[in-house]
Amino acid sequence: MRARISVGIIFLAPWLLELYLLIPEINSISSTLIVGIITYGLCNIIIVYCRLPGVKAMKKCFPNLLPAQEALLPSNHYIDSITKHRYYHFFSEHMQDFKIFPSDSEMTPYVSSAVTWLISQTRDSSKFPLITEENINFGFTYNLLGLKPYGIVLSIVGIIINLMLLYPYFPNFTNCSKIMACLIVNLLFLLLWIFVITQQLVISAGRKYARALLSACDSNLWD
Repeated sequence: MRARISVGIIFLAPWLLELYLLIPEINSISSTLIVGIITYGLCNIIIVYCRLPGVKAMKKCFPNLLPAQEALLPSNHYIDSITKHRYYHFFSEHMQDFKIFPSDSEMTPYVSSAVTWLISQTRDSSKFPLITEENINFGFTYNLLGLKPYGIVLSIVGIIINLMLLYPYFPNFTNCSKIMACLIVNLLFLLLWIFVITQQLVISAGRKYARALLSACDSNLWD
């Protein structure tokens, strides 16, 4: 939930900042409360919607398996072989049907089942706080990537509106500092969407989540 709310806030942030900069009445307590309620409602709408493009974006980064499942395949070198075999041994002890094979094709159904089981066993955030945190970060990044096209369009529309508001002041841009600030905000968010919110960001977050999830196999909580 936190990941999706954060996505909604970032998605709406340029326009919210623009409202506060350009409309003085928004700064009052009552107006701020109203804007806050509206923002909360919009964030909830975005929460519901972003699941679809978010999952699609995640599958583009990890088209075949989840990051932790990929990491357990024999050909994958994200986790060293000694640690990987220790994880294999853990799953063999806790899952009766887990088997080890030398090829990816044979191991795929077993690592898929093992990771699905491990996820279900590590949902308690008080016992596995790092897994919860990395899972939130992973969800945050792929939901943002899913909304990237819309975020870019929103920023471009904001830039166009700001340029239109600046046009009457051309060429002497005095007394328009707030409009300039809005333009800079929209430009910065456009750069954020283009250069920061990338597939590589999602892949990096996914691998960190995979490492945190699989490290639960070494936890003494299973004893």
